[in-house]
Amino acid sequence: MSAKNYNNLFLGSIMMSLAVLITCQGAQARGAAKSTFEVEKPQYFYIGLDYSPAFSNIRNFTIQESNGETKAIYPYIRGDKEIILDASRFDWNMPNPRIGFKNSTLVAVGNSIGYAMGSMRLEIEVSHERFKSRGRYIGNEREEESDTIYLLAKELGHSAVTEKTEDLVSALTKVKGTDIVRFADALEKTRPDISKKICRTRSIPGGRNYGKYNSYTSWSKDTNNLTALCGDIGGSSNKLENYNMIQNSFRDFARETLIDENTNWPTTTGDNVQGNDNAKALARDLITLLSREEKIAVAGLMVNTIEGGEVVDIGEISSTSVMVNVCYDFLSKEGSIVPYGCMGLGSNFVGIVKGHFTPKPAYRLKAGVSYKLFSGVDIFAAGFYHRVFGSTEYTDIPVEYLVDDVSPYGRTKETAMADFRMSYAGGEFGMRFAF
Repeated sequence: MSAKNYNNLFLGSIMMSLAVLITCQGAQARGAAKSTFEVEKPQYFYIGLDYSPAFSNIRNFTIQESNGETKAIYPYIRGDKEIILDASRFDWNMPNPRIGFKNSTLVAVGNSIGYAMGSMRLEIEVSHERFKSRGRYIGNEREEESDTIYLLAKELGHSAVTEKTEDLVSALTKVKGTDIVRFADALEKTRPDISKKICRTRSIPGGRNYGKYNSYTSWSKDTNNLTALCGDIGGSSNKLENYNMIQNSFRDFARETLIDENTNWPTTTGDNVQGNDNAKALARDLITLLSREEKIAVAGLMVNTIEGGEVVDIGEISSTSVMVNVCYDFLSKEGSIVPYGCMGLGSNFVGIVKGHFTPKPAYRLKAGVSYKLFSGVDIFAAGFYHRVFGSTEYTDIPVEYLVDDVSPYGRTKETAMADFRMSYAGGEFGMRFAF
């Protein structure tokens, strides 16, 4: 049954139980010697303790880093005994998995303190619910701690693995030449096999005149083969003294061409240049020349060296509510069972990651019955509907960092923000002690 159906069920049960109990109460009152208005209406303080399991209805959950630059979230790959926040340990084949939440059953407690004035009661109620995150693995597979960890990926890494060439070009044009050099150095150290595949210079047939990387594209490239364009072709000279039989690659491009943060990036320096030609050439090679596994490796290195990436652990959403309730007891002289209804307004302190809470306004509706167990002690059972309203944004959520993140300061943000709607419905069962 869906969360929406659960809410409808509980709202319906609240209204039906209230209607039935009011009817029964009216019948009792008609048979009594005195009317309900003649019933003694004592005044007293009370405290209440209850167990209140709830069905969650957390809808449209999304999360991104605080500046809104997140393009996709990627889940952690389960299976490792030790959780290490390395970009390679996230599943780049599963962008944006649905994040759902379970019902609150085990940790669902509440307490209240109030003052009764005849049929009216005014109380302050504090309750706590925990809606654990639902793992993406279904069936009989055991849930693991790592199932709730996600990487917030930005445009470069996401575009590389999803093979969106235009988006990748756009992202590359926004970074500096020094960023590309840092990425190239990391790629050469960790995956030299990939480095050799991209920005490889080409030659005319025969392999004699490979392009040779330089700080600018020479006007006499036909004879000296000097170029600043990623993957460019050499000259067409047939003279032996003009031959260049050494093929350059990405490492050479970064060392010889990207000599400072602006030169030759994203556009080459020289004659007959085209806008963003180096960014377009690099994006083309990354998309067309690499295998799936190699693209994933490149995406991880881009996160670590250029754009940064945030990690969040969404193990549960907790909700601690503080409500001021106004209640009405349908009293009668003869009846031991007392129907009641409550309306409350207050605040929820919503937690998405451990140690961080966001206050939100909320309201609560309850309908139930109480039974006098003996003098000063009642037991009660009720159904309730609880909703958080107002803004659906939850900001300043602390994040964690990748262990090998060497991106420039400030690109990996310190906080994230989530957006979702939250309500829940359930039952409460407990005792009240008058004093």
